[in-house]
Amino acid sequence: MINNFFFLATILFFPFHEFHVTHTTFHYNDESKSMQITIKVGIEDLEKSIKNKYAKKLDGFENNQKNKTLEKLIGEYFRNNLIFTADKNTQEYQWVGKELSNNLHDMYLYFEIPNYDKNENIESITIKNSLFFDLYSYQTN
Repeated sequence: MINNFFFLATILFFPFHEFHVTHTTFHYNDESKSMQITIKVGIEDLEKSIKNKYAKKLDGFENNQKNKTLEKLIGEYFRNNLIFTADKNTQEYQWVGKELSNNLHDMYLYFEIPNYDKNENIESITIKNSLFFDLYSYQTN
């Protein structure tokens, strides 16, 4: 009985907090000599951002022609909101693909920086990640 009371009190007095988090991973591929970038995003957040920025709905990934258009919009959105610099030189990256997560809530987006020389003498790397800041002031990346 007391446990039920605490559970009910928690729900009533502490509203649920939505989490909006992206996760970005970098991996150097020796074989292709490229920097591979994997970004895990919530599908709903991605849909809202694309709709907010381009007034386009993010659906129709099954349709290959529409898929290419949406992939271009996603790539553009990321190039504007996820910027990598090495020694103050912006690193251009390319769209590779996407994959739906097993939880059906998240999506993995894949990009790469081709011809990346890991042996180059780099003094500083900067990452500016403003993904979904246009939607949520409390966004965490």
